[in-house]
Amino acid sequence: MKVSWPLVIIGGGIVAIDQWTKWLASRFLSFYSGVGVISNVIDFQLVHNYGAAYGIFQDQRILLIGVSIAVLVVCWMFRRAIITSRWSLYGVVILVGGAVGNLIDRVAHGFVIDFINIHIIPVFNVADMCINIGIGCFIVEYIIFRRAARDGSSESA
Repeated sequence: MKVSWPLVIIGGGIVAIDQWTKWLASRFLSFYSGVGVISNVIDFQLVHNYGAAYGIFQDQRILLIGVSIAVLVVCWMFRRAIITSRWSLYGVVILVGGAVGNLIDRVAHGFVIDFINIHIIPVFNVADMCINIGIGCFIVEYIIFRRAARDGSSESA
């Protein structure tokens, strides 16, 4: 599959927006008091995350950097097998953009800057949203193609 510059620009844009919002969070937010967006639901509050999602693997910087690099290498090496539709194509681009955003933080700071606080889940950032959206694209693709395969096989029966 040939490199598509629009997709590179999308991935780069994700990284740029992620890093810009983290810079803004570091510059204008504090650790102990959030800035309310929707009262008692969402606020912006600075958190330095030394682990991964939901606080797992605390203080495992080298492991988490290695996992991030491994994800990027696997996505590149197996891109022809992974990308089977537009859903997986966009899923890879969005996921890689998020992974690179958090990798930059881990390498540069030793932690990931999180700042979006929805009170029922752990604090997160733009890169985390992109990783989840990318995974969501793969789930949608799986459901669509599984349903299409099932419908196709039932028609031939």
